[in-house]
Amino acid sequence: MLLLGTCNPRGERATYNGLYYTENELAAMVSSGALCGVPIKTEHTGASLGTVVSGFLDDSGALQCVMEVDESTVEGCIASGFVRDGVAADLSLGYTVDVQHTQDRLKAGEKRMLEISIVRKGAREGCHISAYQDANGPVVFKPAADSTTAEAWDCFDL
Repeated sequence: MLLLGTCNPRGERATYNGLYYTENELAAMVSSGALCGVPIKTEHTGASLGTVVSGFLDDSGALQCVMEVDESTVEGCIASGFVRDGVAADLSLGYTVDVQHTQDRLKAGEKRMLEISIVRKGAREGCHISAYQDANGPVVFKPAADSTTAEAWDCFDL
């Protein structure tokens, strides 16, 4: 099964010092191809169900990812069913942040992506699965999908 969804809302400004990704960090991840091959999990636990195939920033600056779930495994099959049935409709990033301590404050350092999870309820606003496609099936748009989502699928020969 292929999934398309918002994995992270628009990034924070470059001057932001915190745990969320900045606009610059998201842009660097996309341009370097660092998202490709990132594992997909459910609820941030268990074995990998698949990987990220592609990532891009939409017009609002939100991080969009195309992911492939391996339905040859029991876990992948179950997760795909949860997506189809709307039980798991959100996405959540799993990453680490190198926090540095200075005399008077904390400074967020390098962030490292560990995985993207299919979840029942994501922690960040707007991080939803917007479309999916079963093998040799039509693209199914989730209710919140818009024309931007439909256009994103046009670049893939599915």
